[in-house]
Amino acid sequence: MKRTFEFTRATGGVLREYFDGNTWQLEYTEGETRRILPMYSPWEKEKEAVKPYLGHTLKEVQDSGRDILGEELMANGEVQYSDVLGVLPKIRESAYCFIGAPASHANMTVDTRGAVYRQLSGRDIGGEAAPDYEPWVDIPKISGVIPRQIMLAEEMPLLINVYDIGEEIVEIIYFIEPGDSGRDPILWIRQKTYCKDKPEEPTYKYNSIELVYELPNTPFVSDTFDEDQVIIEHQKYASDETVIEALADTVAFWVKFSEGGAVLALPERRLETAARGNMAAAAVTCTADRPHYGHKYYGKEIHDNFPPNYIWLIETACIMGRGSFAKRVYLHLLNYATTDEGRIVYRQGRALNHGASATEYGCLLFLSDRYFEKLGVGSLCEGEISKLLGMGNIILKAAVSCPEFGGRVLIKMCAEADTNNRIHVYLNNNLWAVRGLRALANILARLGVENSNKYSDMADILWQNVKELLDEYSVKDERFGSLPPFRFGYTATPHTLSYCKDTFAPLTEEELKEYLTASVSRGDEKSEGQDVTENCYANYRYYPEALSAMLLPEELADGAESLREALGGEIMGMTRFRDWVDNWPVLHHARFLIETGRIDKYLLLLYSHTELHGNRERLCYYEQIKLFGKVSAHDCLPSLLTTPCMVGWMFAYEPMCGGLSLLSALPKDWYYKPFRAEKIGYSGGEVSICSDGDVITVSFSSGSPEGAELVYRALDTVAPEDILLGGEAISEIRGNRLVIKGGVSSFKLKIK
Repeated sequence: MKRTFEFTRATGGVLREYFDGNTWQLEYTEGETRRILPMYSPWEKEKEAVKPYLGHTLKEVQDSGRDILGEELMANGEVQYSDVLGVLPKIRESAYCFIGAPASHANMTVDTRGAVYRQLSGRDIGGEAAPDYEPWVDIPKISGVIPRQIMLAEEMPLLINVYDIGEEIVEIIYFIEPGDSGRDPILWIRQKTYCKDKPEEPTYKYNSIELVYELPNTPFVSDTFDEDQVIIEHQKYASDETVIEALADTVAFWVKFSEGGAVLALPERRLETAARGNMAAAAVTCTADRPHYGHKYYGKEIHDNFPPNYIWLIETACIMGRGSFAKRVYLHLLNYATTDEGRIVYRQGRALNHGASATEYGCLLFLSDRYFEKLGVGSLCEGEISKLLGMGNIILKAAVSCPEFGGRVLIKMCAEADTNNRIHVYLNNNLWAVRGLRALANILARLGVENSNKYSDMADILWQNVKELLDEYSVKDERFGSLPPFRFGYTATPHTLSYCKDTFAPLTEEELKEYLTASVSRGDEKSEGQDVTENCYANYRYYPEALSAMLLPEELADGAESLREALGGEIMGMTRFRDWVDNWPVLHHARFLIETGRIDKYLLLLYSHTELHGNRERLCYYEQIKLFGKVSAHDCLPSLLTTPCMVGWMFAYEPMCGGLSLLSALPKDWYYKPFRAEKIGYSGGEVSICSDGDVITVSFSSGSPEGAELVYRALDTVAPEDILLGGEAISEIRGNRLVIKGGVSSFKLKIK
């Protein structure tokens, strides 16, 4: 093992690089911290799909109403991560990744060739502007070569481009300093070139690029500024020592960042690095505490206040041991993203209608109650509390008497920003309004605020009215059982939920063609018959959100789930929309799956999303993908957060009804393998669960809460005599669910 590079920072931290005979490694050491950061093997190449569509044609997959790929995988027992590899083609067409810093106002995107583009505030929706850096201009011999691209250790946002040019390797690292606050941050570049037979003898070259704006022969004052006259120069100026220092500072920052949240060492390394790395990429997708929806078009600031940005970043940060970050994002939401009336400043469409739904307001109120301590709700100022009240009042204002439903009071409001001119009585809005209003009443009671009962009283009225309408409008079906309507006054038996050929009832070819002609999402619905656009939105948002509220009677929830499974709702467990996969809102469905013990589907969804809905090695997850390996819509934050949130839930999940469930989605074979999941967050603190493959050690930061349980999925039932170690911490056994006594700080569990 030969060290090829070493640099000592002013703090005493040391960055080293070496080749171990197979793999390039970076090593960072500071005090007692020592991290080995794998880079890549010069001989490893990106693997191609080896079993595309499991032998089916793409048309067969798209035409089928059932998830034939997912069902085939689950038929063989509990799905393993390796089972999903290669089932869909790699995402290459229109693919890219991003690099940036938690302080920078915008990031840079990098295409699959290694060309770098700056964020154009959304102006690149119709195509790319000219690249700001093309490495083959400096290194002509890599022209035409498509590099392998990997983030450092597959979890830190320093991008490594590996160009294989026969007997030689050219490696280029791109990174942006964590403290760089620019809209056009400085791009730092390190090049390394070596022969494959002598990798220990590389040559290095260092560079940086800054965009410099000048007005020719014109004083730079506002009244003479003309954007079309700006000259943009790509200045390359930094000394080698400066770039090396920036590299060491950047690596040090991300090493410390990774230590600031949940600590994971999992039997499946791909999940481990994605869970940690996507949290780093999420921090990069923020400007400090302000989340952006994504990059390219989704980096346009108009998308910043999309409520799911906040909902899933706050929840995932709490789960992944980053409560202080969650609190800062939450305070940013209240102080800068909402009006004094509590309305989220988010308008979409040419009419600039409000885009937030009752579901989203309800979710935010629910999170405020659940993570009351972590988010510091008890210490909010009067103005911030008034905004929570405002969110509740917005829901109350949408609770109107509906003559078409016997004068019942129901929530009548948009249910999705894309369809914000469609004002109807949606099931998901009403169920989450009940959840949100109850949460707000609970918050106010905890704060000692009087008259909080108006929110809980309205929740009770809504819930009673929804139950009556469900009895009236649900449909009994031989195949699916009881089916709830996703929207009252609309059919409970949609023809399809995507562009599949299987329909609820037979349609003629002409009827199917007419039905599959989509309406514009913000336009008028079809005046007659069913609207495939509305049905597709129901599949990817309205049904999953209604299910995640966990208020539907079991038979109706089962019916809705069965409908989605049969009429084009899923592919590889992921969510379909028209003829693509649109999996960004899927955490609602994941919550329903773990709540109801559908762990086979939960794991299929987790593995498929992690491996197939983005580029795992590049920490980039897209909003929509085509099944033939094309990016259909740019990357987005909720999609990025899906893996870390679901991995956190595997170890510690809080059911909607309360309590804490440990290991309820752990793969069965992991119970007999070493693993470590420390500082997983829940509302009452953090829990660490570690195993040496034989003994499981559980530790609570503030004592086990009442009602906590550990699920031992490896066995169907556990008897008291099966517990060889840790029986003193268990108060009750229900099948394979071990109820933990309240107030336990730690215990070791061994089951024969």
